[in-house]
Amino acid sequence: MKNNKHYILTFFIAFTSLFLSSCEEVIDIKLDKTEAVAVIEANVTNKLEPQIIRLSLTKPFTDDNSLLPLTNALVTVQEENGPTYVFTEGANGNYISIPFSGKPGKKYTVQVKANNKTYTAQSIMPQVVILDSITVTELTFFGDKRKFTQVNYQDTPNINNQYNYVLTVNNELRNAYYVDSDRFNDGNKVTNTIFSDEPDLKAGDKVTIDFQCIDLNIYRYFFAISQISGNGGPPTAPSNPDSNFDNGALGYFSAHTSQKVSVTIP
Repeated sequence: MKNNKHYILTFFIAFTSLFLSSCEEVIDIKLDKTEAVAVIEANVTNKLEPQIIRLSLTKPFTDDNSLLPLTNALVTVQEENGPTYVFTEGANGNYISIPFSGKPGKKYTVQVKANNKTYTAQSIMPQVVILDSITVTELTFFGDKRKFTQVNYQDTPNINNQYNYVLTVNNELRNAYYVDSDRFNDGNKVTNTIFSDEPDLKAGDKVTIDFQCIDLNIYRYFFAISQISGNGGPPTAPSNPDSNFDNGALGYFSAHTSQKVSVTIP
């Protein structure tokens, strides 16, 4: 499940091509000859650690959904009025930096040069909103009791805040995109229940939530993914979410804060 994000992104690309072709007159589309497109998953956090950027290429619709790494790329991240970090290529399309931490309020620019093309994107790291705690609640659905985790925090007033809750259970990714904003609770004490995918949480499960403060573009991108996949409500017609990368690349660049808190289900 570690590559869940990547599978979702590449699935949208292939499925959208098929979906859109059904809306026009019948023509012979050779999906297996579609030109490969760069997919970039770039993150910079406020944690002092090696930052990782994943590069891949889309595969023909008829192929399996295994990763096709994008190799021999030049990858850099520049901090506003600060240093430029060069990423070193590792295995499976991962490009890794030396340990550094992003700074809230700073704008970061990522540049990827690959296959005679250059892709750039920018993201401003939001200010930190402190995750106070994670609690466990029990709700009843159709007579069945189920346990869920809740995030508790104080929203910063008079600032547009957006959040993403990344949920892992027993070190396995459960939900990668669970976004929220302070549109209706600006400045309030917030308690949000995280409705996770099956299987149900049970006593002894260790639940970890990565509480991320994200910028508006990333909120919109992750929200679109959650809607298409059905995690944020009824699934919608497939389409590629708007990337903040230029030059036709798919994917996203997110400079965000990260706080990880764990709880054991009683």
